[in-house]
Amino acid sequence: MKLIYVAGKGGVGKSVCSAASGIWKAHQGKDTLVFSMDPAHSLSDIFDIDLGSKPRKIREHLYAYEPDLAEEAGSFFRRYKNIFTALFGLFEVEVKPEDFGNMPGVSEMIFMDKLNDIYTEKKYDFVVIDSAPTAMVLPLLQLPSITTGFVTKVLGMRNRWMGMLDLLQPGFADRILSEVRTMRLKAETMRLALIDPQASSITIVTIPEKAAVEESRRLIETVESHGVTVSSIIINHVILDCDCRFCREKKASQTAYIQELKECYREKRITILPDYGREVLGDSLMQVAEDLYAKE
Repeated sequence: MKLIYVAGKGGVGKSVCSAASGIWKAHQGKDTLVFSMDPAHSLSDIFDIDLGSKPRKIREHLYAYEPDLAEEAGSFFRRYKNIFTALFGLFEVEVKPEDFGNMPGVSEMIFMDKLNDIYTEKKYDFVVIDSAPTAMVLPLLQLPSITTGFVTKVLGMRNRWMGMLDLLQPGFADRILSEVRTMRLKAETMRLALIDPQASSITIVTIPEKAAVEESRRLIETVESHGVTVSSIIINHVILDCDCRFCREKKASQTAYIQELKECYREKRITILPDYGREVLGDSLMQVAEDLYAKE
């Protein structure tokens, strides 16, 4: 199995590029899952089909999955209930499982946990990951060190206060440690997959505008500082030849940013996608897939 991780600023067309990549791999006869890690799912709209909260077959070899965050939050809470019981109890906070997914940082852990299940199951040849605008690849890379630190602290405190918890509920301390170790193992599995070019590729989607280009530059720099190589860049919504004043001026501006990206990232594959002048949905995704891959 190989992971194709699609990241970038919000509104640049990550979901369209993810869907098109999935279609192209499936067209090649590879069992492919397009997996949304964005809580604000848009794959259903782009594929023009109601996906639901389980992997759904769209066509031969192609599946798509938009996990329901509220549903998955409940499962995640129950899976690690001893950790959260201890944490929330320490601060005397009551959190209902159905509200758990709305807490800051929790969605990253939930999607990481779900992605690990898909990755270890090895059911598909390719998994195309449609990321959130916050570049969820960073939490995936940082989570192992966070959980390692938590395990270390829990082990350090075990002799001081975990015994007291065991008096209230026998075996509570060991169950907490077991859950934390499970979470850390999953996070480390995904981190190792992301830094392995044989297991993963990272694609940045951007548009030729200042804010998007600068954010993409920062994202690439941050990701690669963690040992992950960004293999390709997709420059989306590029104006093609047109004689009107608006398009001429916009194209001149875009050309400068495109050239800047090409000069800065000579070692990466850079693909240009045109502005199609319409929403790209359903069957028209094949055109994007061909523009991305067939012309390379």
